[in-house]
Amino acid sequence: MSADRPVWPMIWPWNDGQGARMQWREALNSRRFSLSYLSVIALLYAWLGFGTSDCSPTSGDIICNLALWPYNIVEAPHIYVGTLFTSIWFHNNPDHILLVIVVIVVFLQTAEVRIGTKRAMIAMFSVQVSVALIMTLYLYAGDYFNPEDGWYTRGIHSRNYMGGSVGLFGVVGVLFSQIKRPIAGALFYSGFEFWNAHIYHGASIYVVLGHATAFTLGFMLGLYWLRLETKQFEADGLN
Repeated sequence: MSADRPVWPMIWPWNDGQGARMQWREALNSRRFSLSYLSVIALLYAWLGFGTSDCSPTSGDIICNLALWPYNIVEAPHIYVGTLFTSIWFHNNPDHILLVIVVIVVFLQTAEVRIGTKRAMIAMFSVQVSVALIMTLYLYAGDYFNPEDGWYTRGIHSRNYMGGSVGLFGVVGVLFSQIKRPIAGALFYSGFEFWNAHIYHGASIYVVLGHATAFTLGFMLGLYWLRLETKQFEADGLN
């Protein structure tokens, strides 16, 4: 992607990186991860439906038990580590899963073509796990230094976190870091998140902070990959 940085990263699901139309088999094969993730979350929704962010983890509900509860990092670390990887497959309302589907169709499949399936997977899962840990530690630190503020306590004990939007916004950060005007991409994302939190009210501040952290980490990862590719391109030119 570094050799020919696009003005805007998105491509149609049936096109290749140069915008040429692909045969349907080639298009599907080039987006295996996106299609697999979309299929799995669709099947799990058809089987289990939606979870809720404030259910009890001892309620017997499968989704509640597989969602990420921050307090488990202290009370049950083995469960916490497991839910870092299970919570990404479930969603708690129609808006939530719709957002994830849109980001998959628009951005994740684009990333598979532009940066490759391996890097798209690395970006999504590494950012998802990193942000979960960062936000958990942030909430605990806030609760320690401001115990009178119930916002931190609620974030730790009274709600869970699920869905792949955090990892997906990490992928968005990678894509926007590698366009010709990355600052414009960052501003576009910032405008969306402001709308999501303060106009549409589609996400809580806990989730918005997670999204913003994910985008930032993805943006940094994308710049790092871009730097590596630029160095390799320059080295190849000298040979």
